[in-house]
Amino acid sequence: MTPHLYVLSIGPVQDFIAAARRTRDLWFGSFLLSEISKAAAREIAESGGKLIFPALKKGDKNLEPPAEGEELEAFNVANVILAELPEGMDPRAVDSDAQGAARKEWKKYAVGAKKKAGTIVRDDIWKDQVDDVIEFNAAWVPLGDKYAETRRRCMRLLAGRKSLRDFRPVKKECPGVLKSSLDGARDSVLKKELKLNRILSLQMRLNNGEQLCAVGLTKRLGGNRVPFPSVYRVALDPWIRKIKDNGREAEDILAEIGKLCAGENSFASGTGKKLYQDFPYDGQICYPSRLESAKNELKEILKKKLQKEKLQNSIYRGDPEKLEKIEGHLRTLLDLVGEPNPYLAVLVADGDHMGEAISNINLAEDHRTFSGQLATFAQRARDIVENSYHGCMVYSGGDDVLAFLPMDTCLDAARALHDEFGTNERGLTLSVGIAIGHARDPLEDLLDYGRAAERDAKDPDRNGLALHLHTRSGGETAKIREQWKPEGQNSMDERLRRWVAMHTQDAIPDKAAYDLLQMAKEYQEWDSVPDGLIEIDVRRLLRRKKAEGGTRDLSDDDMGSLMHGLESPEDLQRRASELVIARRLAAAANGGEVND
Repeated sequence: MTPHLYVLSIGPVQDFIAAARRTRDLWFGSFLLSEISKAAAREIAESGGKLIFPALKKGDKNLEPPAEGEELEAFNVANVILAELPEGMDPRAVDSDAQGAARKEWKKYAVGAKKKAGTIVRDDIWKDQVDDVIEFNAAWVPLGDKYAETRRRCMRLLAGRKSLRDFRPVKKECPGVLKSSLDGARDSVLKKELKLNRILSLQMRLNNGEQLCAVGLTKRLGGNRVPFPSVYRVALDPWIRKIKDNGREAEDILAEIGKLCAGENSFASGTGKKLYQDFPYDGQICYPSRLESAKNELKEILKKKLQKEKLQNSIYRGDPEKLEKIEGHLRTLLDLVGEPNPYLAVLVADGDHMGEAISNINLAEDHRTFSGQLATFAQRARDIVENSYHGCMVYSGGDDVLAFLPMDTCLDAARALHDEFGTNERGLTLSVGIAIGHARDPLEDLLDYGRAAERDAKDPDRNGLALHLHTRSGGETAKIREQWKPEGQNSMDERLRRWVAMHTQDAIPDKAAYDLLQMAKEYQEWDSVPDGLIEIDVRRLLRRKKAEGGTRDLSDDDMGSLMHGLESPEDLQRRASELVIARRLAAAANGGEVND
């Protein structure tokens, strides 16, 4: 039998990754899809196939499941697998075995989650969904002398296969069953009586009225219950670092709060043993409004006799007293260092012109080498985000990155990721979108913000950096975008750092940005603007502004920096938006809040 080029696509990506209410859902869905794909790739390699993407060989430790406690560092395998099948290998048999291995891996996690859920799961709905979750699309063609042409033909066949519809038996209707809160499509597998048991809901971290399908339940309970930082913990990090620099008194108070958060409780899940070890807890209780919500939730439970009895007999029985103690400590801590900032950054990055680059690869071995380079970047990206810039990586698959970062480190992380990706031998570039949003915004919205920023970064000329600021006040989203420039050439990230430093040092008044923004809007209504008028107008406005709390004029250097490059209403709009965003970044760098 002739050699073949084989490709397998595993999904659906939406169910496993995008549909999420909690960061743990998001991360575990990504991890789970990767492990399912990894199982298929492992089966292909062990049967004699030569993997191209991922570029791993039989026996490679990165093809093996992660050891317990190492899930957050697991090697990511994309959901599309490409391999050479040597002469004598039957593509149909390889495809069948790979799909079988993937299904087995999925059911391992799903069955484990159902076992933890116990009797709250409806078996009939569960079985229908578990057996019908994973979608496979595959294609293969004889491997000819021209690899690039063979690969293009194989991928065209895969695209054609995906466009065909599978006519499967119609599933029975389940009248009166609520839909999953994660995707809104599948029926919930939870029994109705769960909503009467708030203690069990707390154990599963279910919000009031939240429903889960089989995939959602597996995300929530699957694996070894590896904790993952919440958006609040990411947003909290500059404040935690500020406390560490504040002195022994503040640090000791934070340590007392940490002791009360340790162990199983209803108000603060952990972050695991890898991330945020200076305060490895959810962090919501460090925000007064969220602490009050946690207290009110327990009060509601205590109002009902049955629920009160269950609480008193559960692992959460001491939570009301713990929350009262935390509230006392927090009041003292807030007096010392102020309130934490509730905003964070969602970073979405993607390699530019990747399809074109792969199409120009003429040898399978060169494609394998390229895949290895992407895998190296993925591992470096995780190190950059988590170890250098206090973030947490959701997914790093080679040329695409999804991560949450504190606001005060997101610019530096974006620059480091871009420059690291640029070390590839093919001269490829990375577009990076950063969306700043409130930790209380729905996770679905935060992800949409990040993806919109990433699309903006790619338009119109790729190799871009885009920042979008979404505030809870509901005002117009501030957006800025520019192509990356080498450091030292007045790039957008360098300018933002300069404006952040000026805000941090109180060298520019907060209101200046909004006055410039209003001026830009007025100029945009003009048909034409006389040369030099914008510079005169801006200088006049800035001379009226006082720095350092109104005690001195702006320095000549600061004035020159702010004036540089202002030649049109569009330039003025961009500069004003930069200053608005920089004000937010500066507030995070100071570890505190800013009024909308």
